[in-house]
Amino acid sequence: MNTNSNKNQNLEIDALASLVADFFETRIGGDEGKSLAKLTRVLTERVASGSSHLLEAEANEVLDGWKSLPSIGNEDANLPLVYTNTGRLYFRRYYEYERLVADVLTQKCTKASVEVSKTTETFFQNSISHVVDDQQALAVGAVLQRDLVLLSGGPGTGKTRTIVAMLAAYIHEHPNHLIALAAPTGKAAFRMRESVLQSLKWIELPDSIRQKIIDSTKATTLHRLLESRMGSMDFQRNKRNPLPAHLVVVDEASMIDLPLMAKLCDALREDTKLVLIGDAAQLAPVHGGAVFNGLIESSQPNEFREEDLSKMRVFSDSAKLSQPTSRLTSSVIHLSKVHRRKDTSSSGKIDELCNAIKEGRAQDAVAIIHSGVESITWIRDLTDPLLDSLICDEFSELSDAHDPSLALSKLGKFRILCANNEGDYGVSHWNAKTVGLLPNTDASIRPVVVHVNDYSIGLYNGDDGVVFGPKVYFPSEEGVREIAKSRMPQHKMGYASTIHRSQGSEFDKVAVVLPPEDSKLLSRELLYVAISRAKEKVFLVGSEDSLIAAVNRNETQNSGVLDLMNHL
Repeated sequence: MNTNSNKNQNLEIDALASLVADFFETRIGGDEGKSLAKLTRVLTERVASGSSHLLEAEANEVLDGWKSLPSIGNEDANLPLVYTNTGRLYFRRYYEYERLVADVLTQKCTKASVEVSKTTETFFQNSISHVVDDQQALAVGAVLQRDLVLLSGGPGTGKTRTIVAMLAAYIHEHPNHLIALAAPTGKAAFRMRESVLQSLKWIELPDSIRQKIIDSTKATTLHRLLESRMGSMDFQRNKRNPLPAHLVVVDEASMIDLPLMAKLCDALREDTKLVLIGDAAQLAPVHGGAVFNGLIESSQPNEFREEDLSKMRVFSDSAKLSQPTSRLTSSVIHLSKVHRRKDTSSSGKIDELCNAIKEGRAQDAVAIIHSGVESITWIRDLTDPLLDSLICDEFSELSDAHDPSLALSKLGKFRILCANNEGDYGVSHWNAKTVGLLPNTDASIRPVVVHVNDYSIGLYNGDDGVVFGPKVYFPSEEGVREIAKSRMPQHKMGYASTIHRSQGSEFDKVAVVLPPEDSKLLSRELLYVAISRAKEKVFLVGSEDSLIAAVNRNETQNSGVLDLMNHL
């Protein structure tokens, strides 16, 4: 094992925490400065790891008597640290972000449900009801009646088909309304648009509605939707200059960090409907504040207030009555029925494995893998010749492609997924290993992954392309897009990717590299994301102890948005 990989993974967080701690120690000085440095170091580490705050008990473990420090005050005090009346310690900016999100979401979810026209109810029954399941039907009813909808579901539960069904019903009810679709990354936005167009093939709709969906759902990144300002964290779209859309739909919402969620909420008009869609079992945002995940995990889905129940049962009998304990009651829909994979004992085992990992059942996960199904293969030794043969076989069609379009079509066939970039278990090693194994080591055809956003040419962090001769090619709505090598932003080879970068992608097959069991690189959430990328087959590369350790290692992120909502 490369022992530097564990040391290096938190260098950026450590550096940031040190800078913040040094600032408070220098700026405040004395014993208070030293105490604040100790406290803010831990708070910074937590924020950078996905949480927005420290709970009171967590802060007590760091420092006794911290609540009496002069630099810490209540929500209304103009002080750098905030201690809320619900027992949470924030940096002032992060508290204000969460309060803004909580205020906007509360305003939307406390509005009374609106009545749906009889003509749209009839349209739903005649044109949509037969292509959606009962949970997806709830989402259609919710988007027509509610100003806030949180839609969650794992891989293959039909989130994209649900988006199309929701849009079709909404357009029927409001044919002149403006609709915006967005995602946190360019890759996720492109996949959203692509998936929506694909799902349209399976739903018979009037030409006018079909065309409106195509015209109004040109998915974009959230940064583009909000109109970035060069060199600024702020956006052109805000409370003073809100988005014109009547309906905003955001996919892969689990990837949205707290600052960006706050900017989105600030840019919404009071009458704009907001639909957030994602999988709460996936990774928290890399810059902190797991808003979507926190809201979903703290709510009871598919439950409705008594005054909303009869309206929802027009769309689905599965609507359940709730005794509301949360502001989000009537606004949260969860999809649990898997449609993506064929219902066979072999492919269904991937879903069983995902569920076991998600629920922390390590021994059940091992038993599923040992059950001998064709869709899951365990390769315990990294030097096993089977692994070399697998890599050569799975990438052969890409290497042998005779034109860029064919090469691009093979990018989704197979991917090696790693928990980190460097070391023997990292992306760089496995990319180099693959190049060494393929027969044409200087091949002019190779996959690439963009590593930064480049708005000038429309390429974004995580975009997959293929080098083919002197050019680089990327998929586009028009088919294939050509980019000169000299214009390419920072990128790396794409035989292997980090699991973080794979989020929002699908592959026919994946090989998941498991670091040693004493490594902290792989967590339950990372492993879930990696395995759930596979549509047909998973190859696990590593030991049983490594898998068990990963399943038992749960990343905890705290979001205080729902708590704030319930106390407003």
